[in-house]
Amino acid sequence: MVDEVISQNGNGEKKDQDGLKELLDSSYPLLQKFRENCPGTFKHSQALSGMVEGISISLGLDITFMKVAAMYHDVGKMLNPKYFTENQLEDEEPHSNLDPFVSYNLITRHISDTSLILLSDENFPRDLIKIATQHHGNNVLRYFCDKSGTDVEDNFRYKGEKPSCVEAAILMICDSIEARSRSEVQSGKSNFNPTEVIEDTLNSLMSDGQLDDVVMRLGDLQTIKDALAKELEGTFQKRVDYNKAKEEGGKKHE
Repeated sequence: MVDEVISQNGNGEKKDQDGLKELLDSSYPLLQKFRENCPGTFKHSQALSGMVEGISISLGLDITFMKVAAMYHDVGKMLNPKYFTENQLEDEEPHSNLDPFVSYNLITRHISDTSLILLSDENFPRDLIKIATQHHGNNVLRYFCDKSGTDVEDNFRYKGEKPSCVEAAILMICDSIEARSRSEVQSGKSNFNPTEVIEDTLNSLMSDGQLDDVVMRLGDLQTIKDALAKELEGTFQKRVDYNKAKEEGGKKHE
């Protein structure tokens, strides 16, 4: 009898894993729609999926579960893709003529939109949806808060739940770090420092109380930092300036 129960549990876990892997298949309808409607956000989600994979391996977490959560955490953005920087063309700035509070509402609604989209698909486990929609917690949407000139920053907070477990915390941390790293590299910042980005991001999230509900060992936090440092160094490592090399080579032959 015990053997039968163990066998049934094992088959159930395998079935769950097969179902999750299906959600990462490029032919999955929702993933295809996401890629077509929201290409910039899709690339960000791919990068995030790679980041959480390395951390999940280090901490012994369910790798497939974490990759799916990362891949779909921003899927709600595809309902209003052009309001998000990563999907805009160079000459596009839909927020320029909008009141900052209107922009705040357009941006922050992607959390509830993500929840609705994933809940409408029976293949997404409820616990995965919960984790995916906690990645901003009740953080302040700083850019539009500052743009408004208000002293009441609570009016510009996300209305979501703070991370309630290690998995959700990892998603929040990685999302913040990937976005900041990409922004700094694209802006041409020459002294990009992965360790500094990681420390600043973690300190900011903790000082704002975003990780207060998560039980985590200090050793796990250090493991997360180490894994993130490796990911950032591999993804945003310094590239060779070939044009500069050609110029220097030409000068030698003058």
